[in-house]
Amino acid sequence: NPHYEQMPLGWANAVMEDVCKITDAPSVVGEELPYLDVKYLRGKGDAKIETKGKLVGEGCKLILVDGENSGEVFVAPHRGYQGSTFKKLEISSQMLDEYVLLIILANRKLLKENKVGSAIPHLNKKLFRALNIGIPPINEQRRIVKAYNNYISLLDRILLECG
Repeated sequence: NPHYEQMPLGWANAVMEDVCKITDAPSVVGEELPYLDVKYLRGKGDAKIETKGKLVGEGCKLILVDGENSGEVFVAPHRGYQGSTFKKLEISSQMLDEYVLLIILANRKLLKENKVGSAIPHLNKKLFRALNIGIPPINEQRRIVKAYNNYISLLDRILLECG
């Protein structure tokens, strides 16, 4: 934490690769399943049915690694084949998934501004793995996620009332 010399009691400093990994799902052939691409996961298109691909289960976290919005994370709504612009994001069982996803969200601008590749921008995986992360005790992770969600709900209500 660049603002403090010492972490709060019970907290630890780590880097993102200590709490999650970017991997490929296993390849499968022969099962008819939806293809989970960006358009489908954003609700802007129907799922194509494929008979081969990299199989992910319901609830699997998928991180966009190719394209303008690299670093964006989606949750698979059901079993399907991971889109070609995604990798599987595996979060340590020692961490609260929602907390890690908030840390990624908080670093989206940094990740977006530091993509690699010229023709098609890609997530800078080296930068992603090296992101500093403060790790509070699990109860504090829950409290932080709850506070964030409460503020987002409040902002949504304010926008609805003003809109």
